[in-house]
Amino acid sequence: MSLLEVKHVGMQFGGLKALSEVSLSVKEGQIYALIGPNGAGKSTLFNVISGFLTPTEGTISFEGKEIQGLPSYKLTPLGISRTFQNIRLLGDVTVLENVRLGHHVRCKQTFWDAEFKTKRYREEEAKSIADGVEVLEFVGIGAVKNELAKNLPYGIQRKLEIARALATGAKLLLFDEPCAGMNSAEKLALADLILQINRELKRTVVLIEHDMRFVMKLSEEITVLNQGQVIGHGTPEEIQENPKVIEAYLGTGRRKNQDA
Repeated sequence: MSLLEVKHVGMQFGGLKALSEVSLSVKEGQIYALIGPNGAGKSTLFNVISGFLTPTEGTISFEGKEIQGLPSYKLTPLGISRTFQNIRLLGDVTVLENVRLGHHVRCKQTFWDAEFKTKRYREEEAKSIADGVEVLEFVGIGAVKNELAKNLPYGIQRKLEIARALATGAKLLLFDEPCAGMNSAEKLALADLILQINRELKRTVVLIEHDMRFVMKLSEEITVLNQGQVIGHGTPEEIQENPKVIEAYLGTGRRKNQDA
């Protein structure tokens, strides 16, 4: 059974159809990529999967249960977490506090536990700190746990976003353009980190990315969107040979020149 199943999903904004009949299936333990030209509908699909938008058509299932229409705050405890194209950290709090925000979706304490500092509250707060430090060490930024997030270099902020997503305990991680703004060395380090997350932590990863070298290195399966529709699906090797994909990226004229 697939961990994530998207079936015939459509998303319409007034007269604009951002997604049309989009289907894909992500197996547990995969690194799966979603690619396509700018404006293809990739981030819209992520927003639909992660509960920021409700699809106008189709179904989305996670672990066999339909989840379309559920808001993001209900999906995170179910096991779905994501990062964003534009980094969304709390700049004026520490690195560790940012990660603990992710961990708190796993806590059971109530308002009264916090108010009266009950045993459950104390135990969960201690575990939140310990788990937060462990996640930061795993992604390689434990040394800056007490720094304010806004003072971190860009590449470290990207890692912090990933750490916060990991702290939720999610089985499915959605990474929206994790390489954006990174240099070549940072991209290599990030690729290694995602492989570690997948292989050592056994997390399923779906990523949107424009860097094709990065995508082809990591992904087991790829779905290609163009103008809100699926135009290709397969292994990295199959995608590189798909004429519709080549045309979408290079344009008809350039493809003809390439074939000449």
